[in-house]
Amino acid sequence: MIHIARSEKRHKVSRGTFTSSFLPLGRAITDSSDHGIAQIGRLEHAMLEAGARVPMHLHQNEEILSYLRKGTMHHKDSDGNDIPIHNKHLMLMNAGSGIHHEEGVREGDETVEMLQIFIRPKADALEPKVQFYEPGEIYSHNQWRLLAGHDRSKAPMLFRSEVVFYDLRLENGNSIQTPVLHGHTAFMYLFGGSVTLEDPGDTVHEGDQIIVKNKQLTLKANEDSDIVFFVLDESAPFSRNGLYTK
Repeated sequence: MIHIARSEKRHKVSRGTFTSSFLPLGRAITDSSDHGIAQIGRLEHAMLEAGARVPMHLHQNEEILSYLRKGTMHHKDSDGNDIPIHNKHLMLMNAGSGIHHEEGVREGDETVEMLQIFIRPKADALEPKVQFYEPGEIYSHNQWRLLAGHDRSKAPMLFRSEVVFYDLRLENGNSIQTPVLHGHTAFMYLFGGSVTLEDPGDTVHEGDQIIVKNKQLTLKANEDSDIVFFVLDESAPFSRNGLYTK
């Protein structure tokens, strides 16, 4: 099964210097009663201009990965972190029983473009912690890069949930197969660019989402394209008691 939802299905919300496009996730699937999909509770493609500030607020029972592609966002939290994050310094907050944080872009800085990824944890009230990771390179050219995953995945950042997360920059004219699913469900998002799914032949563009079950796809880039890819275990338990990931 392959299900494609086009970029216009995203719900766009603008708050001055802060704009978010919320992906439809499970809402794009006929007969789905879940606004998310399995372990993904919410996914937003966000732009924060210079001077944008999200005041200190609480997260509980959700795992939030800040995946920045450009710009620098300044992060402060109740764990005592006060640090910039950017495309070579990523952050994953395992909110657990509760973490307060705030984010902002300083005056004069470049506009931030990012994905804010909200994952449903396997259980409520886990120990809160914040992880940081420096990937070394901004892009993973023409090969999948494992950035975050469950405790058996050997990923550099830990989700306390049965999900793994990859990224990729597929350069123009190159082809690649998607990761093997082993019976699980895939969710793919085109952060930028354009690729053709060689079977069935559909072309997807920036902002499109693809849900895949029981199939490995071959992707061919029509231009340099930035892609994220999740492998989800729909049979594994997850909590829907997060403040933003119900």
